[in-house]
Amino acid sequence: MNVTAYIFSFLCSQDASRSFTIAGHLMPLCQRCTGLYVGMGLSFIWLLLNRYHKKGLPPRSIVYVNILCLLAMPIFGFHLLDPGPVWRLWSGLIYGNALVCLLLPATSVICSEAKWVGPRAGTSTISFWLLFVFLNGIPFWFPFQSDYCFWIAVLLTFIGLACVVFCIVAITVYSLKKTLVSVVLKGFNNGFA
Repeated sequence: MNVTAYIFSFLCSQDASRSFTIAGHLMPLCQRCTGLYVGMGLSFIWLLLNRYHKKGLPPRSIVYVNILCLLAMPIFGFHLLDPGPVWRLWSGLIYGNALVCLLLPATSVICSEAKWVGPRAGTSTISFWLLFVFLNGIPFWFPFQSDYCFWIAVLLTFIGLACVVFCIVAITVYSLKKTLVSVVLKGFNNGFA
């Protein structure tokens, strides 16, 4: 567990008084960051399973809800309003969901040069709202006091972190490849002069 705590020490203050203890294990993140990375992990899995990210940017209603969720984070994140651990977890969950639901489709659109797979289906929109309701319900029953709950939460935090790293790497590689191809083609057009 020390390795996990060390990895997340770069991303979170890890204040023990603001961290969940699940089945005797102290989470390697504070309550808000636990919500953030668990929300990102669940949303990333959801997007990959239904290939929602391959269909372009989400519909406006989903974008607007995600923007509102992003705007709610500064209120709770800067402690302008801090009613307790449940609210910290909730603000992290909705922020993590919004971040992934906007970042992964945007990455897909950028890297595919706006060529996406088919039209957006109504079931994808419905499944987003089901995911959103599920995420909003997690603070009412989290954390179960079992080793399984602890390890699932830790696994989801790593999946959420992997999503952000994947998007950053994908956009960087795509940009470098596009720049390199542009330079090489420019050289061919100029006769390497």
